[in-house]
Amino acid sequence: MIRVRRPEPPTPGNQARVSVVIPCYNYARYLPESVGSALAQQGVDVDVVIVDDASTDDSVEVAERFVANDCRVRLVRHERNQGHVETSNEALSLATGEYVVKLDADDLLTPGSLARSTSLMRRYPEVVFSYGYPQSFRGEPPANTPTQVRSWTVWSGQEWLSRVLRRGHNVIMQPEVLMRRDALVASGGYRPQLRWAEDYNLWLRFASTGFVGRVNGPTQGLYRVHDASFQRSSRDIELSDLKARIAAVELFLEECGGRLLDYDKTERVALSALLRDSCRLSARAAERDVGAAEAVYEFEQLADRLERRLLNTPSISVSASLLASRTVMGRAYRDVVSRMNWRRWARHGV
Repeated sequence: MIRVRRPEPPTPGNQARVSVVIPCYNYARYLPESVGSALAQQGVDVDVVIVDDASTDDSVEVAERFVANDCRVRLVRHERNQGHVETSNEALSLATGEYVVKLDADDLLTPGSLARSTSLMRRYPEVVFSYGYPQSFRGEPPANTPTQVRSWTVWSGQEWLSRVLRRGHNVIMQPEVLMRRDALVASGGYRPQLRWAEDYNLWLRFASTGFVGRVNGPTQGLYRVHDASFQRSSRDIELSDLKARIAAVELFLEECGGRLLDYDKTERVALSALLRDSCRLSARAAERDVGAAEAVYEFEQLADRLERRLLNTPSISVSASLLASRTVMGRAYRDVVSRMNWRRWARHGV
């Protein structure tokens, strides 16, 4: 059941303790804005942990200046590069606050973000993580972002899982997320066998253990888009992303299936959504002039594999065939679905 509530006054008492952990590799140019956005948070007791993964630029020097000037900042240095998943898990393990934010070194928190999220999570202790609207940007960060809370949404984990798996996509970018540390510790962090979409898998696992909250109205995080980001280093981003989402969902079902109220239905919903997306992306790839044949073949192989697992599920055929259609009608249908999904996500978070 979903409960949508108007904002209530913060729970009285001491300020919430929040650890902001920042994995960093060669992001010296972005690190000051990222760390600064965490240290500027008001209404909460913040500490910052920077874990540098053997950067070859000036990241360590930038971090050391923060350590020297602010006792709330700690720095851990790697002598050799360990990779983003391992570094992120180490950073998370160093958090000491009741709540934790994992902030990539190129992303930012918005003013008041943590006070809004902790207010929700203190009011509803069954919520294991909360999120909000993340604004993506290129170049300079937006100077002004919305701060007015319209409402809070609290889903049961099962309801949130059903909606997100039916969507087939990760609805979270990451700087907008606040996690409860005890739930994070119990989860074991990111799975190292997932090198992409490991965060999607973590949110699914979290939701299988408790409730999920969302702060509606304000921008809760700023997600930087640039050519050097990890997810833009792939030859075919859409294909790599789809493969990663399939792996993340399959691992979630394998590990957490016993906690689900109706495993068979959840598996059907999740794999059907991924099948529809395979069909959609195959049709989109076919519209490209360069490198289309290879990408189309790989998307079709993924679709075939998912379809074999869903052999006894006829309910997906109409939407899948429309999404896969390479006609004008098929293209129009894909555009309409994409716009509707974006609007629903921007307002409601799923």
